[in-house]
Amino acid sequence: MNTFALKARYLFPIDSPPIPNGLLTVSGGRIVAVGENVSGGPPRDLGNVAILPGLINAHSHLEFSDLPFPLGQPNMAFTDWLAQVVTWRRQQMAEPEAAELRLRAARRGLDEVTRTSTIAVGEIASPGWAEAAFQTGSLDVTIFLELLGLSPLRVEPLLAAAAAHLTTAAATTKWRAGFAPHAPYSVNPELLARTCPLSRQYQVPVAMHLAESREELELLQSGSGPFVPLLEAFEAWCPDAIPRGSRPLDYLRVLAQAHRALVIHGNYLGPEDITFLAARTARMSVVYCPRTHAYFGHDPYPLPEMLAAGVNVAVGTDSRASSPDLNLWEDLRCVRRTFRGVAPADIVRMGTLCGAAALGLEQIYGSLTPGKAASLTIVPLADDTADDPYELVLESSPNP
Repeated sequence: MNTFALKARYLFPIDSPPIPNGLLTVSGGRIVAVGENVSGGPPRDLGNVAILPGLINAHSHLEFSDLPFPLGQPNMAFTDWLAQVVTWRRQQMAEPEAAELRLRAARRGLDEVTRTSTIAVGEIASPGWAEAAFQTGSLDVTIFLELLGLSPLRVEPLLAAAAAHLTTAAATTKWRAGFAPHAPYSVNPELLARTCPLSRQYQVPVAMHLAESREELELLQSGSGPFVPLLEAFEAWCPDAIPRGSRPLDYLRVLAQAHRALVIHGNYLGPEDITFLAARTARMSVVYCPRTHAYFGHDPYPLPEMLAAGVNVAVGTDSRASSPDLNLWEDLRCVRRTFRGVAPADIVRMGTLCGAAALGLEQIYGSLTPGKAASLTIVPLADDTADDPYELVLESSPNP
């Protein structure tokens, strides 16, 4: 069994304070000691670097990884952008080589996230996703099968697809299963209500885009606004599906019945929503996608309020349809630029231990803790002497 020790200027366990001139002992791919060398030999001194746990990207859509630039323009209306997404996806599906295009995009995305120090990802996969792309590599992937259908006629076929997804996952060790009832504007309430107990029965997570835009809030409240003509144009509108006067909290109450729930985006969660989530941090998390949020020019993200309440907030890159790349570290740096009042330690934790907890992987990843996987991020540091080691590490970038 390969046993060795590493030494670095700083060791960031995440679940305890940074260790200057830190030592980490690894054996058989697992961490066996933090802060000491028990390898029986001299440590490998990595010099002026920081050692952190590998990054956890809690939300991605790798099917868009061939896009060189985000779709649309910055600050455009969310529904206008969504129209471009649906059009692009339908055009891709109509191509004779559609399967090959999907496979290439997925492989490109997997390569990018792996190169940028990500060790686990929560991937939203639409029907017909390129499973072959996920059969190799070391990335720990949870495949959230996208369930789309506002019509009640779509409920049974989509539940059957969810069951088939579980069967496929049971036959492989290359990825984990999850469900993604897409969003309130695209999922019949009955479908969500029946997916969550299925999640609990088979102990798989559920991810749902929620409180993502003001247009969504308007649709829930009054059944009107820009989403109606958009859905009508795509023959996906079902006027009686969403009860008038609905709000994100109604969906949170249903998601709370799942084995584990990830609230994707949450850009417009209010105080009552945040209080609800804070009381359920063991099984409910929010996934903040900083650069996607900035791309649309949304109202300020309620991150300080969520952290103050104790909500588990993870970070995701989202996709190249709304973000320039899939480098989670750059999203963490974006959080630092946007929220100077948020402690750098909290930001790094969001990209590591909070992400692991959101995906239910906190016993494997997220911190440098004896027994956990030795999946590490190595960050070369500047020569300055910042008072806060976390500030120093966020000013730097991991090795590719």
